[in-house]
Amino acid sequence: MVIGRGAIGLSSSFPRWVLYITLNTMEDKAKTFKTAARDLAWLLDRGYPPKASLKLVGDRYRLPAWERALLVRAVVPEPQASWRRKKKVPARKLCGRKVAVDGYNVLATLVHGLRGRPLVLARDGFVRDAEGAGRRLRLDPQLLPALGLLKRFFRKYRPAFLGIYLDAPVSGSGELAAYLRETLLQALTLPGEVLALPEAERRVLSGEIICTADGALLDQASATFDLAGYLLRRRIPFLRPF
Repeated sequence: MVIGRGAIGLSSSFPRWVLYITLNTMEDKAKTFKTAARDLAWLLDRGYPPKASLKLVGDRYRLPAWERALLVRAVVPEPQASWRRKKKVPARKLCGRKVAVDGYNVLATLVHGLRGRPLVLARDGFVRDAEGAGRRLRLDPQLLPALGLLKRFFRKYRPAFLGIYLDAPVSGSGELAAYLRETLLQALTLPGEVLALPEAERRVLSGEIICTADGALLDQASATFDLAGYLLRRRIPFLRPF
């Protein structure tokens, strides 16, 4: 993990010893996370139970809850990771295709990344965070910058149809869907829809190419694109355990 002063919000006005301790502490934590991820991968590749393996590794390296959450999102057995990687397509392949976006998955990763929360480039090649969507995404100040990134992307890589699907059981999904229609879909002048649905996953899987980092959807899809990871890759540092 490459860490610069700007990435953690430290200015040159800080005393050098403060910068030295902070940066080295972060580097040490990144090394510990990398070692833990590889230990967990070793166990999963040999068929050990995921839950027990995570506890064993987390306890050994004294990982806090958020690092364990990130770890479980970062590590899957290699055969599964390889299968997912093979289904990834480059950005240009979205042009002229029916694209379905797992709304909360993509938006939450973008927002959390722009807020400076830890992200990991997982073993299967997809970028993930440790938090999930949450209930206050609509009110997050980083939502508008995230939508700006999406607008620029889809203006360059214009699909034939863009569907964005939100889980209706999450509080505020209807309001967020209406907001996305107005601020994103209408601004792009693309054929498409933004819907809050009781079983949004089914509609996501109807796309020719799906945009998500959700493991269950990746395993079922025929073609995938890591939209959030693509947009954040050159903007913020990731943990890279593999």
